[in-house]
Amino acid sequence: MFNIFNLKFYLIFIYFTLLTINIHANNDTIDIIDVEGTQRIDIETVISYSKINIGDNYTEELGNQILKDLFETNLFSNIEISFENNSLRILVKENPTINLVKFKGNQKIKDEDLLIEISLKERSVYSRSKVKKDTERMLSLYQRSGRLSTEIIPTVELLENNRINLTYEIEESDIAEVSKIIILGNKVFTSSKIKSIMKTKEKTFLRFLSSADKYDPDKLEYDKQLVTEFYNNNGYPEFTFTSSIAQLSLSKNDFEIILSVDEGEKYNFGKIDVTSELKKMNVEIIKSSLPFTSGDLYNGNLIKDSITKIKNTAELSGYTFIDVSPRLKTDSDNMLVDINFEINEGPRVYVNKIDVIGNTRTIDKVIRREISLSEGDAYNKFAINYSKDSVRALNYFSKVEIKDVRTKFPDKIDLEIKVEEKNTGEASLGAGYSSATSTSLNLGLKETNFLGRGQKVNFTSSFSNVRNTYDISYTEPYFNNKQLALTGSLYSNFTDPSSVNYETEDLGIGFKAQFPLSTNTFLDTRYSLFTSKIRADSGATNYEKLLAGTDTISTVGYSLTYDKRNSRYKPSSGFVFEIDQDVAGLGGTSYYIKNSIDYNIYKRLSDELIGAFKLEAGNLNGYNGKYAPLASNFKLGGKRLRGFKSGKVGPRTGNSYTGGQYYYLTSVETNIDFNLDTFDITSTLFIDVGSVWGLENPAYSAINDDHEVRSSLGANFNWDSAIGPINIIYARILESEIGDTTDNLYFDIGYNF
Repeated sequence: MFNIFNLKFYLIFIYFTLLTINIHANNDTIDIIDVEGTQRIDIETVISYSKINIGDNYTEELGNQILKDLFETNLFSNIEISFENNSLRILVKENPTINLVKFKGNQKIKDEDLLIEISLKERSVYSRSKVKKDTERMLSLYQRSGRLSTEIIPTVELLENNRINLTYEIEESDIAEVSKIIILGNKVFTSSKIKSIMKTKEKTFLRFLSSADKYDPDKLEYDKQLVTEFYNNNGYPEFTFTSSIAQLSLSKNDFEIILSVDEGEKYNFGKIDVTSELKKMNVEIIKSSLPFTSGDLYNGNLIKDSITKIKNTAELSGYTFIDVSPRLKTDSDNMLVDINFEINEGPRVYVNKIDVIGNTRTIDKVIRREISLSEGDAYNKFAINYSKDSVRALNYFSKVEIKDVRTKFPDKIDLEIKVEEKNTGEASLGAGYSSATSTSLNLGLKETNFLGRGQKVNFTSSFSNVRNTYDISYTEPYFNNKQLALTGSLYSNFTDPSSVNYETEDLGIGFKAQFPLSTNTFLDTRYSLFTSKIRADSGATNYEKLLAGTDTISTVGYSLTYDKRNSRYKPSSGFVFEIDQDVAGLGGTSYYIKNSIDYNIYKRLSDELIGAFKLEAGNLNGYNGKYAPLASNFKLGGKRLRGFKSGKVGPRTGNSYTGGQYYYLTSVETNIDFNLDTFDITSTLFIDVGSVWGLENPAYSAINDDHEVRSSLGANFNWDSAIGPINIIYARILESEIGDTTDNLYFDIGYNF
């Protein structure tokens, strides 16, 4: 027994000894980490990026992961790893630092515009992958401008201390234009009709000031969407593009576009149903409110409009989160499309985070203060649309998009507000020409987003042989970070008509504060102080001498506005009503009360036609035994009663128009976008009817101040030309009086900066 026991003991001892030797033989524990080759980067930083620690067990997989992690930092051009005797050696070669970024060969796009596109700037760490991405972004910029064959070659100049100069050598190509557009397979609509819908146009002689004939593959894809929507909205839900080919003529650098289409069959709406799981929603009322019925021509836009109507109705009933799913079923035998709108309560979602991107000049808070939602608020599509409209109404951006971004939380969503800055400074040059051969010159400098803080600065002036005016103003829209807009202004007006023996000079200051009382109601309070001097010449008549003197006018007033328009940016429905009242007599020499109302209503008449009716009226009366001075009278003309010279309508003496104590002005107008893409012209048609009359001061009894109607009919043409926006107004006078000064033709040109 003793020998057997000893034998077992020795065998166990040998087994554990061999096991221990084997464990020590395979011990790959990292005891030392040695980093070599660093110059600017700390050794601790390299170890941190490698995500390893003393005591970790080294494997080939770990070594590969270390290489991957370090290369992803874009800090190193080369990395070598070795492991020996429990020591991990990391040998790195740092990427050089960029000393200077240069562009060569670029003439069509400026250096500063290219710098916006690239991420590698001076003092950045050089990275081949980033250079490749920057090159792609610059090429994309050239492609958007139509220069598709542009080539960009990055080159590197080595300097001392591991620094480089990075140069992008650019060979700019000519603009690729569209020489011809060919439509194949269309039978229902002509090729010319389809081309008229597209934003891409064929090159013609008359289109040399337009960019519509530039070839842009992205714009061509958008054109295909427009054409598809056009067919869908005219009864062809199965319309498709079977092929799309753009052939480049290398000799001319022009593209020939060939589009093949399959129009499909014409369909009408069939059976229409509405099903709802929401108790407060009456499906029969919803069904009767839909903008189409069975038998009507199929129209995809009407389905979209129906979804919007249903959601608006649901919000009025207290449902913020709903899903409206239109289920379409095609009946090919009878050429009908049956539709069922399924209404369900959607999940409650909250706003997790709001990000603003694309604002390279405007500071974040200028945009954020227009957003009616905050982090943590319940998601509300109506509030988002209202916020988007508010940001667009600032007129600081050419594009505003609010995108919903899903998060890892099912009940939370991020809002991404993407904007595209546009020039908000404007240098304006205006010239007026009337049928009476009178001319005037208008100059102005205006910045509506001063220093990117949303502040407004304005300086305008007007010069003619009889009149000089100046106006300077400054507005802070959110004083002390509250919805309180403060405005200060200084203005001057000097007139010296050649046909009378006196001159007038007005000089004044004004202050204004505006704030909301509710979502749709706004209060505007103001104070102004100005002097009106009339100086008679030595040869003045007794009547003209009677007008001479100085009035000091101190007024306090308010405006109360109730705004129910669907959009402050471009209204297509709703109305806005405003009441104004000013009282003079808090100091000064004048005592009067001035009242006016302003009412505008908008209605969409069709997809392309928006009608507007506008009415304004007012009265002016003195008190405390005083009469209202001439300077406070109402005046019409210019933009208010188009076709007549500004301020030169109604009672007058000689060439001096006094204005009147009573007035009204009505306007009926409509905006129409004619199919004049060759010239990029839009138009407005209008009819203006109004009058100004009444002088209560018996000293002016010699002036004819009777009520007489004036009216005009005209068109306003806007041309977005290559040199800037050109505005032309032509008005035909329907009714006027002998003393009125008409202005049948007016134009102005604006330049943005």
